[in-house]
Order: sequence, then C-alpha cells, then structure tokens
Amino acid sequence: MTKRLLRPFIILACFFNLSSYAEDITLFSDDFPGEIEKRGENDLGGIGGDIVIQALKAKKISYKLEIKPWKRAFTEALTNEDKKSFIIPLTRNKEREEKFVWASKIYEAKTIFLTMSGGKNIDSMADAKGSKIGVLAGSSYENILSNSDSKIEKSSIDAVPNDITNFKKLIGKKIDAWFTINIVALTMIKANLKAENLNESNFRIGKAIAVQEKYIATTSATSPELIKKVTDAIEAFKKTPDYKKLTDKIGK
Repeated sequence: MTKRLLRPFIILACFFNLSSYAEDITLFSDDFPGEIEKRGENDLGGIGGDIVIQALKAKKISYKLEIKPWKRAFTEALTNEDKKSFIIPLTRNKEREEKFVWASKIYEAKTIFLTMSGGKNIDSMADAKGSKIGVLAGSSYENILSNSDSKIEKSSIDAVPNDITNFKKLIGKKIDAWFTINIVALTMIKANLKAENLNESNFRIGKAIAVQEKYIATTSATSPELIKKVTDAIEAFKKTPDYKKLTDKIGK
C-alpha cells in the first residue's frame, strides 16, 4: 500500500528533475556558408553562429540546436510550439515585421549578384533583367526578387533549397547570376576554388543592392522575460572586442 501511495510522488519528482535540465531556448537555423555553420553536436560557427553561441554561453543561457532546411526552420520557429523558440539569422523586413519579436540585431550584410567573369556585369535590378537568377528558396533574397518593385520576371527566378546548388549552377552556367549576400558569396568562392579548379578572378561580386539586417528573433508566444534575457545577452556581447573581431570579417 505504501509503495502505491509513493509511486505518483516518485513520478512527479522524476518529471521535475528532468525539467530542471531542459534547455532555456530552442534555436532554429540552417547551414549558411560563412554565416551559420554547424561544427559540433551543439555548437555553431560562422559569423552569426559564433556571435549568438558565445553570447548565450557568456550569460549561461542553455540552448537546443535545431538545424533544418530554412523553410522548415522558419515555419517551426514561427509556430513556436514550445514557447521558447528563436531563429537565426532572420532578415528583418516588412513581410515579417508583425510575425516576429525582434530580440536583437546580430550583424548586417549586403545583397549582391554573383556572376562569372566575362559575362554580364550585374550591379542593379535593372542590370539583372533578362538574366536567369539563382536564389535560396524561402529567403528574404527571394522576397526581394519576387517583389514587383524589382521588375524581375518570375520565370527568371530559380529558387533552390541550398546555397551549394546555386554555386554549382552558376559555375555550370545553368544560371547567369546568383542573388545572395556578400558573406555567403565570398565563403563559397574560397571554399570551392581548389575542388572546382577555379580562382577568385573567375568571379565578379556586383555592387551592393541592399543592406540586410540579421536578427535573432522569436514570436510573442515567448515570455517577455525570456526575450529580455536573450536580448541582454546579445547586446552585452556586442560591446566586447570579440564581437568586433567577428564583424570585421564581413566582406573580407
């Protein structure tokens, strides 16, 4: 009889003990060369990954990484079932403004057209008209191209699920240009030169089209206290020499 009475209390004790080890936040992202790069079971590299992970660790905020294809990561972070889901690196724009709570800006990057040397130089949306353009599906870059203001025909946009596909299509001349950000373009060029028997002079990075503000974001389902905790951690890290070292790499 005593054992029966004790059993519910033992179960409850185990539950609360396990809960105490639950991570403070769930962090969604995808692999983006130079920006977010998974380098361990629960660790990230790249400019954005380094900034966020170092900031969270400094303030002892525990996290569970969820690295998924961008469209899925975006959807799950927006759904925010556990009420503690955050996403990086989310570009802030008018289409997303009301859907998310913008905890803290991590860094800025610039959208550009990457082309092969000897082809058409693309330094503006006007220059891009008539070209076949590769872009990451579900990204803010795709939104820019699809916007009527760009005057780019939808039939000219080739949206694919990852950056390596865009890079391969560009060097294989299946697209005329790749619309991405400077960080990703430079990282992909440097990482693939030897394997593709190319050099940096084979590529041309066009002039900046727009500035992209990259954030760590969540939704209103997350408690204000937790949002503030994460915001304070990022803002504190942004005041350190380590943050400057990381952001100085942008565009280099």
